[in-house]
Amino acid sequence: MGRLLKYWGWGHEGDGLDSAQTRELLETFRTLGIDVTDDGTFPSLDTLSLVASRLRPPQALSTICTSDRYQRILHAFGQSQPDSIRLYQGDVAHAPDVVAYPKTAEDIQALFDWCGDVGAALIPFGGGSSVVGGVTSDVGEGYNGIVTVDMSRMNQVLEIDDVSHAARIQGGARGPSLEAALKPSGLTLRHFPQSFEHSTFGGWVATRSGGHFATLYTHIDDLIQSVAMVTPAGEMISRRLPGSGAGPSPDRFMIGSEGALGIITEGWVRLQRRPSFKLTAGFRFEHFFDAAKAVRAVAQAGLFPANVRIVDGVELKVNGAGSGGFTLMVVSFESADHPVEAWMSRAEQCCRDHGGTIDVDWKDNPEAHLQGTVGAWREAFIRMPYNREQLTPRGIISDTFETAITWDRLEHFHHAICTATKKAILEATGNPGAVSCRFSHAYPDGPAPYFAFHAQGAKGVLLEQWRAIKEAASDAVIREGGTITHHHAVGRDHQVWYERQRPSLFGDVLAEAKKQLDPNGILNPGVIVR
Repeated sequence: MGRLLKYWGWGHEGDGLDSAQTRELLETFRTLGIDVTDDGTFPSLDTLSLVASRLRPPQALSTICTSDRYQRILHAFGQSQPDSIRLYQGDVAHAPDVVAYPKTAEDIQALFDWCGDVGAALIPFGGGSSVVGGVTSDVGEGYNGIVTVDMSRMNQVLEIDDVSHAARIQGGARGPSLEAALKPSGLTLRHFPQSFEHSTFGGWVATRSGGHFATLYTHIDDLIQSVAMVTPAGEMISRRLPGSGAGPSPDRFMIGSEGALGIITEGWVRLQRRPSFKLTAGFRFEHFFDAAKAVRAVAQAGLFPANVRIVDGVELKVNGAGSGGFTLMVVSFESADHPVEAWMSRAEQCCRDHGGTIDVDWKDNPEAHLQGTVGAWREAFIRMPYNREQLTPRGIISDTFETAITWDRLEHFHHAICTATKKAILEATGNPGAVSCRFSHAYPDGPAPYFAFHAQGAKGVLLEQWRAIKEAASDAVIREGGTITHHHAVGRDHQVWYERQRPSLFGDVLAEAKKQLDPNGILNPGVIVR
């Protein structure tokens, strides 16, 4: 048996920040004027109050179902800030009654039939990495129980087509095992979200995941050839093709459905040869918007780097990667076919044209990604998911939200979002806190700004304080013309703003599709369609 996943935080038991990293993190927050309260801890498993399961699976499903205490609590939450706060407060009243581990599409259909018969809600669960309440089993009144369907036993790479560079992959395959299965072929899916280690292929498809690669083929949308989805009304499988103009795309209908219309069981994806040519460089800018102009120049030059990101001074400081006095730009190129020096040279010109100076030089430097501020940011980024389990018990609110906007509106948009978020922090907590921004992705027509906010909360009202800040920031995003999510998905946390963003008639169409595919309304209630 492998190591247990934490029910209270990110990753496996035993993984996380060491004592020195924790001290450094907390000291950084003190320099931002955020006081650190006493060292709290998450409640132990045996102290959590869990009601008895309301459901008993039929004999035919009993071998794939469990009501084990640890499994129910593990599957009660994802990885969002409110999930962390509620778990810290011992709130597991909404935990699923049963956790099911299907092995086949027929198992899933049988679970749909059972839940429909008994009036239970059904929550699809990939790796549990949702940061927007997408797998949180909190469905409100009106159901006689909750069943969470964990896809981890449907986890294989079923076929590899080394002629077309494609593979057929089951929905429950996690990132590392998926890539390990592809490696002997010399191919890669090349989709690496920050949650890569603990997220699944089906989850990527269901949430329209975005990977680390910041331009060109970054979203899972770009990599899909076909999708298979099981719904309570039956199975949908799109035809495997390199492209099609035949009406509205069934793939695009299933991608981003977030478990509200069905469960992604498998799909064919486009692969690439593993890169053998790689270069990374880092540049410093005195002003954030000068760096943004350099990103725009690179994006509009058609260079399509694997990575082009900027990180403002506050974000660098919060994560112990910089002094706070400059904005960092990271640029990386890679190829399986040809050297990339010419592309990097042109990107460097774009950076210097807008006032960039070298932080880490790329010339004759294969270790550039590990050096200087670039390397410090890389290390901070890797350990970032572990920060919250040290911050929440100490009364610190620390969360992120991402969006996208066109270049012509960026400066006004950035100012409006930062102003609204800072004001909300002050009003909710009485302290100024900190707000930062980086770009996670860049397109020729605009960037994806990724904001973070940090505040000194009060333990008894952390959830209420977080909600006030989140609502103000989300209101500003929609008011100023951005999207409520660029790659984190809608989930329960963004549903209100998603309904404001989408055309109302489109919402009506989705509701009718929901009725057709999920006539009993059991699938992931409160997500995508309410």
